[in-house]
Amino acid sequence: MASYKTEDLRNVAIIGHSGSGKTMLAEAMLLAGKQIKRLGSVADGTTVCDHDEDAKEAQKSVHASVCHLPWKGKHINLIDTPGFIDFLGGMVVGLSGADCAVLAVNAIQGIEVVTRKAWDAARAAGTPVIIAVTRMDGENVHADELVQRLRDVFGAACTPLNLPLGAGREFKGVCDLMTLPDPVPAEIADQASAASSQLMESIIASDEELMLRYLEEEEISPEEIAGAFTSSLVSGDVVPILFCAAEAGLGVAELLDVIAHFSPDPTQVSHRLQPIGDNEPQTYTPASDGAFRGLVFKVTSDDFVGKLSFIRVLGGRIAAGDTIHKADGGKAMKIAKLFRFQGKDQEEISDAPCGDIVATAKLEKLSIGDTIAGESGQPSFMKPRYAAPMVSRAVEPKSRGDEAKIAENLRRLADEDPTFRWEQVQATKETVMYGMGEQHLRVMMNRLKRRGLDLTTRLPKLQYRETISASADIRYRHKKQTGGSGQFAEVAIKIEPNEREAGYEFIDEIFGGAISQNFRPSVDKGIQKTMSDGIMAGYPVVDLRVTLYDGKEHPVDSKDIAFQIAGQRAISQAVQAAQPILLEPIVRLEIAVPSRFYGEITGDISGKRGRIVGTDQLGDLNVIKAEVPLAEVQSYSQQLQALTGGEGSYTMETFGYDTVPANIAQQIIDAAGKGLKEDED
Repeated sequence: MASYKTEDLRNVAIIGHSGSGKTMLAEAMLLAGKQIKRLGSVADGTTVCDHDEDAKEAQKSVHASVCHLPWKGKHINLIDTPGFIDFLGGMVVGLSGADCAVLAVNAIQGIEVVTRKAWDAARAAGTPVIIAVTRMDGENVHADELVQRLRDVFGAACTPLNLPLGAGREFKGVCDLMTLPDPVPAEIADQASAASSQLMESIIASDEELMLRYLEEEEISPEEIAGAFTSSLVSGDVVPILFCAAEAGLGVAELLDVIAHFSPDPTQVSHRLQPIGDNEPQTYTPASDGAFRGLVFKVTSDDFVGKLSFIRVLGGRIAAGDTIHKADGGKAMKIAKLFRFQGKDQEEISDAPCGDIVATAKLEKLSIGDTIAGESGQPSFMKPRYAAPMVSRAVEPKSRGDEAKIAENLRRLADEDPTFRWEQVQATKETVMYGMGEQHLRVMMNRLKRRGLDLTTRLPKLQYRETISASADIRYRHKKQTGGSGQFAEVAIKIEPNEREAGYEFIDEIFGGAISQNFRPSVDKGIQKTMSDGIMAGYPVVDLRVTLYDGKEHPVDSKDIAFQIAGQRAISQAVQAAQPILLEPIVRLEIAVPSRFYGEITGDISGKRGRIVGTDQLGDLNVIKAEVPLAEVQSYSQQLQALTGGEGSYTMETFGYDTVPANIAQQIIDAAGKGLKEDED
């Protein structure tokens, strides 16, 4: 049985921009908690959290990694998350397993692109935030300016909890503003008193009774202040700022003290349940008593034990040998063993209390975001939202005998990473995988190679669509006479554009018996078959309304196949007569570059037929938002790197479809080698 209780647990995700020192901060915490004997190195691949081959090859965090340490009577579970923009799915994974987030901000670089995205992700998840300013022993550090910038970007709730003593090579530690020493160090004497008063006012501002007592200079107990601090942290009224230099071990113990004493335990943070019908989402607060409930927040594969599911216990207890159920149904599953992880190292345990983080093996039916419970029929927790992967590559095996392995291996990758997906595209007859960026897909390719599957990649064929821009009215007669029974069908259809993304609509307006009722679905079937195959260039026809209003049949020669063929030929002629156009996929880019590259980037976007829809300033970074045809940015990672010398980053998401210019559309049609379908007699 675990030696700690729910109220002694602290679950903390470390988030922030790549290079902000997240992994080394976790390493320094583990050293302070005596879980390791010396600091590892990210460059050498010797840290506890960057333990897998993906992280070692990339020399950066690629997946969320779980570790733990004791600190002053508390058990702290840490989740180190990736900060490179291609791997932000791992950050969301980490947040879904935590009750509090430590947002690492590099004192030298300041607020960066992913700093803001990490903040937004924590706020979207309802996770309280502590800001840890790292690398205080670096060159050109200006703590006061950074604090003001944090307040400007993230709000006035950002309040220093301690002040740095020196900076750069002179950084020697921090001074706690909640319990000012006597005497106050001379270098911060001018600001410490005012900063301490501001901090106290921020902490107790949400409690009217405490505020009145404070203003009347009445003594407030440390326990009351601690309670008010935790409440303000959970509500977001206070976002404490602390300073540290992880590799020097300075400010780390003070950060751990704040986590242990003031961050919420699992029962102090509520969770949203999946709404039922049109009802508003309900909230759920973890409790130690009652039946077991949990959330699967991370899934990975281990070479020795197979599939591992990491579970956040959100109610009751879980023990080896227990039977669990998925909230969305399915067969009962038995927990054979439970593990606690320290990076890659695992320790088998018998059980775990509410609030803890554990893992179990070989439950193939579990996926990221699944709610599990000791009883069937329980409501589900809201699943985290992940950005849609947009960078794609078509894949095929280098070895002929590996075709059968592709689907199973890609499925496993998708199970482990919610920002990776794949599909077999029928229209282009390609297997396509999708990731958050070039490096994300490279990591996936390397993982597949280590599992014995070597693939080649290429840019996938774009999934254009065909549609119409005018109306047309066509009557088509299909008549075929052979030695036996013939074929006869005549249909009259009217087509017109439907609203964009509204899809296909078939309307039967035949009155009387011009076409028998049993043949009308055959016309519809034939129309849809031709629309699926494409008419101009082999791409699906979308967004049109077809009205069948007249026709003829023969008492002997009319049959299902005849009306299908008539529908196919009629829709082909009608589309060609209705000013057909090609549609191309449009994506929304958000590009972050140093200000000196602004003109080059906006000019490049215009040259790609793109449209600038907004800009934002983030320190020295310009954030440019644009809508661009996907055809122009399938390899944008390399293009942006060339334009900015590797200093730019971007995200991309689906936006919609728009008309291809006529000259480009003709090139696409010619390249497809299909052209307009010839009518048959």
